Amino acid sequence: MKLRYISSKEEIKKFIGFTKEVYKDDPLYRDAMSSIVQAFITKKTAYLEHAKVYPFCVEKNNEMLARAAYIIDYKQEDMLMVSFFEAKRDAQKAVDLIISEAKKLAAKKCLKKIVIGLDAHLNYGVGFLASHFNEIPTFGLAYNPDYYPAFFSGCKEYNFSSFLVEMDKFDMEKERSILKRIKQKGFTFRFADLSRLDREIGIYTYLNNLCFHDHLWWADRTVKEDLELFYPFRWFLKGENLIFAEKDGQPIGMMLWYPDFNQLLPQGKGLGLKALAQYKLGLGKIDRFKIAEIAVSQKHQGSGAVLGFFDLLYSVVKDKYTSCEAGWVEENNIKSRGLGIRWEDFGCQEYKKYKAYEVRI
Repeated sequence: MKLRYISSKEEIKKFIGFTKEVYKDDPLYRDAMSSIVQAFITKKTAYLEHAKVYPFCVEKNNEMLARAAYIIDYKQEDMLMVSFFEAKRDAQKAVDLIISEAKKLAAKKCLKKIVIGLDAHLNYGVGFLASHFNEIPTFGLAYNPDYYPAFFSGCKEYNFSSFLVEMDKFDMEKERSILKRIKQKGFTFRFADLSRLDREIGIYTYLNNLCFHDHLWWADRTVKEDLELFYPFRWFLKGENLIFAEKDGQPIGMMLWYPDFNQLLPQGKGLGLKALAQYKLGLGKIDRFKIAEIAVSQKHQGSGAVLGFFDLLYSVVKDKYTSCEAGWVEENNIKSRGLGIRWEDFGCQEYKKYKAYEVRI
């Protein structure tokens, strides 16, 4: 058994194609990550202006058992990431080798820890699914075989949850008096103007960096990186999918949400022209949406601004969708978890579980 770094076009093709081997018999799998993986492995992403990627595979007798990439982000100077991991069922020795080689590389680079399951940045993906393996994954959330968590049983765990709410139980009328006071204090809420995409993504990046700088494993983004991430989905998104909060005309928070596009996709497929045509023509049923991000600047947390997001959101989703999945939320993020618990009366409940792992050097 050997771990081998890859670089040639043929090796990259096999690296990306390995996903099909892992999920070939899984009717629930939808391909949400291959385009991102390809951008990293072919080094065609702005992220690598401040990072290094070392893609590799683990083989035995010319059979690929696992693949991943070691990533060092110079904005995360203390960590080595094991990203874009995939492995066959009986690959524990291959995983052990991945961790062993990661320790050597981290020590050589004077790094203090290894994080497993962080795909370069929180905005690309983090964590392995640890529950609800019998459901089609929601677009934007991790999916993997049920045997993945056992590979890392000796590592420190970080736990995340998504939240689920049924729309017929959601009622913003209970919050009407609070919403009135919020607007009287100078808070306003608006949809993004996607005809001015560069400007709006600039505001999005500013707010991400402002609001999430203390978040677990956060690293500041550039506008170039976020434009690159949004650009492939520009035809699927509408202005209503990105909501900004402003106080006296200045941006202080945002919410990003989108339909569960995975409901349009057949097994093993990702977003493409066929899915776009279905979506634009209203063909195929999407009855769930996902809230990907809610961010409010520290100065304005507790102001009620979050309710303003949900009020404007509800105005466009109430007659279109039956349920909403939000998150993930890290278990120690008390404020975000409290938001979900606060709305238990609306039927909000903890839903899917996810795990990521850490090894100290």
